[in-house]
Amino acid sequence: MVYAEIVLTSGARYQVKPEHRARAIYIVAGEVGIVGQLGTFHEAELVALAPGAEIVLQAPAFHAARLMLIGGEPLAEPRHIYWNFVSSSAERIEQAKAD
Repeated sequence: MVYAEIVLTSGARYQVKPEHRARAIYIVAGEVGIVGQLGTFHEAELVALAPGAEIVLQAPAFHAARLMLIGGEPLAEPRHIYWNFVSSSAERIEQAKAD
């Protein structure tokens, strides 16, 4: 499991290793691009990263960026979601809805 704050100074790069299958970045401040891809991601965006790919993030040349890296291995059993209830048991979701 990974949960890390990353601060990139202007033009700095950070390599996200492929060791976790499920990975994402949340842009807290500024913007960030992925080297080799067009476009940038902006503040308050959550970006899911491709599993197994080695990703290199880069801050723009004249702006810093602050982001959170989150990820880990997928859970073994499926998850059921209803509104803000999440459980591995559909029956627990139904009970939460009734309560």
